[in-house]
Amino acid sequence: MFSIFKKRLPPARAPRQRRVTELEIVSARLIRAGFAGDYHSAFHGRGIEFSQVREYQPGDDIRSIDWNVTARTGVPHVKEFIEERDLTILVAIDVSGSMTFGSVDWRKIDIAAELASIFAFSAVQNSDRVGLLLFSRNARRFIPPRRGRGHAQVLVRAAVDAAIDGCSGAADLANAVTFLDRVAVKRSVVIVISDFLDLDFDRPLRRLNRRHDVVAITVTDPRERRFPDRGLVRLVDDETGEARLLDLRRSGVARRAAQRDRELERRFVAAAVDHMEVSTAIPYDRELLRFFRERVKRRR
Repeated sequence: MFSIFKKRLPPARAPRQRRVTELEIVSARLIRAGFAGDYHSAFHGRGIEFSQVREYQPGDDIRSIDWNVTARTGVPHVKEFIEERDLTILVAIDVSGSMTFGSVDWRKIDIAAELASIFAFSAVQNSDRVGLLLFSRNARRFIPPRRGRGHAQVLVRAAVDAAIDGCSGAADLANAVTFLDRVAVKRSVVIVISDFLDLDFDRPLRRLNRRHDVVAITVTDPRERRFPDRGLVRLVDDETGEARLLDLRRSGVARRAAQRDRELERRFVAAAVDHMEVSTAIPYDRELLRFFRERVKRRR
């Protein structure tokens, strides 16, 4: 009998501010690759507002004709509108005990911190407000949405602190949604980053999606789906501390993992939210770009 899961130290042993700087550089690289533009197109503000009236041109939608101005001038005029951006982004990160797991170079919470950094600095690039919620069983820390690079750095520092200090407890998404319902007065884009090990998330996400535009990002690790065929192992639940013996030759891990994947997808569909998956073992940049570009296409 032996343990195949080893406690892994955070990848950033350097001072925390250096890790914040590293994440800002990672974010800048993805933004230069076009993510900030895809982010802008994928999320919409609260509506449209009137811009101006101009003369009608062939091809204009006749439904936009301003009949009052047309009657007064004797020349057809149309109304122009622009999108009222005023967008608020809320990044909600699961900091429960299971997020500290990682069998490769990165843990799930490290990937979550990187994603939070990318969304924070993309919000800065588009002059949007951005806020952060760290949650496990309850809301652990909330930073209200604001604009500006300095504020984004505060958010990234909070995510880095959570990654380095360690996560604990179990995740309760229903409590997190109740908290967001109370603090998020305006319609916002809510990006939930979690491993979603607790499958009772579909109803809370669906409730949240009634008021907000919700995107769910699942962070996974390959060892959660593929175990070595090594006989008896001792496993410890990072959230509860409970230990148990498991015979990997008889546990049907691959079959159960496939069943769980299907159940996850079914619940995300039931929640009616957009969903993507990232892995601790595979670079996520192309997948992130592809996901948001497909989101833009679906919403046109």
